[in-house]
Amino acid sequence: MIIRYLIILFLQIIGISFGQVENGQWKSLTSVLNNNDLVSLNNILYSATDGGLFVLENNEYKTFTTVNGLEGVNLTSLAIDLNSNLWIGGNAPNGFLQVYNPSLGQSVKIFDFGLTKILDIQIKNQFCWTLFKSGQDYGIMKFIYDDGWQYIDSYTNFPIGTGSLNCFLATDSTIYLGSDTGLLYSKILNNLKDPFSWSSVINSQNIQISSIREQSDKILFSSNSELYEINTFNEEITQINISFNLTSISNFFIIQDGLLVVDGDKIILRRLGNDNLLQIGLVVTSIFENENIIYAGTNHGFIIINDDTSFSSFIPNSPATNSFSSIELLEDGRLVCGSSKGLSIYSELGWRNILEITKPGSDHINDNYNFDLFIADTIPFDFGEYISDIEEGPDGLIYCAIRGSRVFQSNPPRSSGGIIIIDIDNPQNVTVIDTAFLSYYTSSGNSVPYQVVLDIEFDSDGNMWVANPYCTNGNKPIHVRSLNGEWNHFESTVNNIKMSQSPISIDFDSWNRVWISSFQAEEANLGIYPNGGISLINYVGEPSSSDIFSYDIIKFDETVWSLAMGRNDRMYFLTPSGLDYYDLKEGSSPILRENPYSFYPNISFGSGSGIKIDEQGNVWIYSASQGIHVLSENTSYWPDINGIRNSNSSLLSDEIRDVDFDSMNNLVFIATSQGISVLRTPFGKEKLNYSKLKVFPSPFRIPFHSSLKVNGLPYNSSMSIMMLDGKTVRNIETQGFSADGDQLIWDGKDQSGELVSSGVYLIAIHGQSGSTHMEKITVIKN
Repeated sequence: MIIRYLIILFLQIIGISFGQVENGQWKSLTSVLNNNDLVSLNNILYSATDGGLFVLENNEYKTFTTVNGLEGVNLTSLAIDLNSNLWIGGNAPNGFLQVYNPSLGQSVKIFDFGLTKILDIQIKNQFCWTLFKSGQDYGIMKFIYDDGWQYIDSYTNFPIGTGSLNCFLATDSTIYLGSDTGLLYSKILNNLKDPFSWSSVINSQNIQISSIREQSDKILFSSNSELYEINTFNEEITQINISFNLTSISNFFIIQDGLLVVDGDKIILRRLGNDNLLQIGLVVTSIFENENIIYAGTNHGFIIINDDTSFSSFIPNSPATNSFSSIELLEDGRLVCGSSKGLSIYSELGWRNILEITKPGSDHINDNYNFDLFIADTIPFDFGEYISDIEEGPDGLIYCAIRGSRVFQSNPPRSSGGIIIIDIDNPQNVTVIDTAFLSYYTSSGNSVPYQVVLDIEFDSDGNMWVANPYCTNGNKPIHVRSLNGEWNHFESTVNNIKMSQSPISIDFDSWNRVWISSFQAEEANLGIYPNGGISLINYVGEPSSSDIFSYDIIKFDETVWSLAMGRNDRMYFLTPSGLDYYDLKEGSSPILRENPYSFYPNISFGSGSGIKIDEQGNVWIYSASQGIHVLSENTSYWPDINGIRNSNSSLLSDEIRDVDFDSMNNLVFIATSQGISVLRTPFGKEKLNYSKLKVFPSPFRIPFHSSLKVNGLPYNSSMSIMMLDGKTVRNIETQGFSADGDQLIWDGKDQSGELVSSGVYLIAIHGQSGSTHMEKITVIKN
């Protein structure tokens, strides 16, 4: 039984190891702390979380995400249909409905009507009803099962003044709607499209309804502060008296012999007329009861109520959020992810977090880490609006660029600055770089210094360069600090040449020149300084002490979101209208040539867009709304011109915040608004032998599997598919490392284009250097 295993389950390591991510395949790293709905099916517990479908079965744990066929991972609602399939509802802004077979881990059907949010799903025999939000409007949908689920109709016409719909209840004969202005109902056989078919429950007018439940011949509903019941025979409303003062009821549940009422971060348990108050400190969102033990999903893990006076908390090992603004893969292989909450660090052991305090005096550093559970060190520092960049310094410390910080926040007391430097292995070791070194912004309405740092980069000598926009106090948009702590600050005007006061990215060319891109921001540039563009700094000697330097303005008054150096002194830069590049040269005229036409001119790149360049010189362009596009080093598109989108891959979201690379393992880490997606690509450090070679899938089932992949190859390898007698079935020649990377693909066909027969085949690999290697593969033709 699930009851006997739940505690054991939570005492295991809960998390996803990096593992083997195959070419063209994905892994997802998501936070499953926030549980929105909970159901039980065949002694398996399923929870709709902000990070996918959380599954608890005996001693095993798994999370279903887009990798497993889910339409999305930010989930609100669950229900079980008559075929033991799950109905899954999506959260804003992607309010999809999906029928999912959890035992097979496969999608059965998807209903995507472009809705904003699914608020609830209820199934009554062969009928399914859903409450949804579309933009600012609300409605209900009806589906029927007739040899498969079919959509019947939507109902969005309600009496004038109904307001928001917060909850609903579908009984065998009646639909009840809980609104901001009272409780509505209508018989199912009525014309539900007619607003006059809906009636108000007497004496419920002007009550904001938060929840509705059915109990035998009664309908129970709640307002913010009261519970009521309706006798369905005579429609009498009676107030349910609770022994404790209620002020913010968000939900209530029918339990054995009573009720469980959620009032803010506490619950009241009523059994056989006796009320008990439990101070949970969390918001209970859903429950499952078995043998008088209540398992509750909350906004921060789970609680188990063993009796009516006590409970236990189990918070799975997880990052604190799905919404990371910046990521950095460290030299030791750990992944550091930044957000407005602080840092989340991932290793093969699991997740741990370094978070800002939320209450006075709540700072705490753990003596040791138990990766079986949620881990958080809390420190009295403020991470601003979000962490805009993370860099591992030459000293091994983590440098966090803070977007939007005040030097001090009083509630709770926290220090901050434009840069926060943390030793993640000793979180008490924190240094702040603030207005003592950096410029800042004030306004007529707020004189408290406001600091913005958008990029930190270390040059080849270990000097730290800082992009410090909105520097209206100090007028120094670029700073540099040497390894020994010596600073130099570059003013906005030097020798009558003005530099933009809105820098956003920094990189360095082969001649140690510093290139800076800037975005348009009138409040920063004040009509005095270039409003965006590209500039460079030439200096003589050590940059932290040099007073011999000059500016060169390459592009004026245009937003350039990001720039990065590729191979062969080619500098790529991203503007709202596409990707461009300059080929650079030494001397006073640094531009040798530029591309005649922009790449991706059909995509509008907005704020948050950027570029990163991988080990092989491929340019990864990410967008805040349109996924990722990759321009290979030879200027071809990978995998094609459509790029990598949520619609054509298992990418968690098209809203991309950052990208980083594990070139040793050919992995790309992609920070999205819904978590971290991990993709294995053909690109990385070149393999010198066949020790990393892998052939998959094995066995190779055709045509079920579209292709057989051989990865971990030295670049420019070719291969031959042969029968056991040595007869060649297919020759697959290299297309060059820019096209193949470390991978070759066989589609299961012979030289004439026909699928081969079942059997065992040899794969003979030929390296460019003359090396050879042999593998076997079993082919099963269905």
